[in-house]
Amino acid sequence: MSNESQLDVSSLEGRSVLITGGAAGIGLACATVIAQAGALVTIADLQQTARLAAAQDLTAKGYKVQSVQCDVSSYAALVYSFQQAILFGGGKIDVVIPCAGVIPASEENLFDMIPKDSPTLDSPPPPQPGYRGCEVNLQAVYNTCYLAIHYFRLQSASDYRPSIIFVASLAAYVGFPSSGTYSTSKFGVRGLFYGIRDRAARESPAVRVNLVAPWYIDTAMTRQEGFLASEAGLLLKVMGFAPMERVTAAVLQFAANEKLLGRAAGVFPLGNEDLGDDFEGAFGGVVLEKHMSDILMKATKHMEAEQSELARTDSATGAIAE
Repeated sequence: MSNESQLDVSSLEGRSVLITGGAAGIGLACATVIAQAGALVTIADLQQTARLAAAQDLTAKGYKVQSVQCDVSSYAALVYSFQQAILFGGGKIDVVIPCAGVIPASEENLFDMIPKDSPTLDSPPPPQPGYRGCEVNLQAVYNTCYLAIHYFRLQSASDYRPSIIFVASLAAYVGFPSSGTYSTSKFGVRGLFYGIRDRAARESPAVRVNLVAPWYIDTAMTRQEGFLASEAGLLLKVMGFAPMERVTAAVLQFAANEKLLGRAAGVFPLGNEDLGDDFEGAFGGVVLEKHMSDILMKATKHMEAEQSELARTDSATGAIAE
């Protein structure tokens, strides 16, 4: 994947762009680079203070940005966001990036969520498990794509091929056992990508559908104590975060380069790579195997080193006690 500095983004000048979850994290970073390219950006986000501050900051820098309060789990709120983006964008919408995402602390692995006491037929059933992660990360993305495809038809004679850019995760390929809803939702986004990308390219107007799958990125979500206590914490000790700039580079490339469709970009700790997520590329398996084998090998060595150091410390402590 190209770097931002090498990419011609002139095709984004004056384009109407809607980004959900655009007030912070990856969403805000995407909103910033796309606004810098001359697009008219609508940030749709539930966080009122953050979204207002983001829009005010970018507008003060001379970019064309507005914000709309939106709970993406509300279909009516999504419709309103599209309508406002279309008005702001001169009567059209060109690029849609569903970026809102959560990892609810209460939605752990199913094995961790069930009651600890052994059940009997007479005992009350366990409480219904949470599903908020799927409501935000998958159902809302599904609805956003549906509305994007509908409203893209406003510019059937446009010289620009409209674009949906999924911001998924490498968890869409390898899972995230600490959160059942996060893994389910991200695999679901990948399934939605599979389900519409080929048909989208044949429609009129043709719609370009692409996907970005980042490694762990330094955001408020990945700084949460529960997240760092999960298996992610060990992998971050070994590999660290991937730079935000590489996520925005992939998103910007998919938005600006109208030749790209049906592609998935992996943002790995050591660089970006086309995942080859199609039949010819073994549905991403070859690329994932290469990167994840290296990551897991380094994680294993790190764990062995920590255990060895702990054993030496225990041995030394025992010798002193004697």
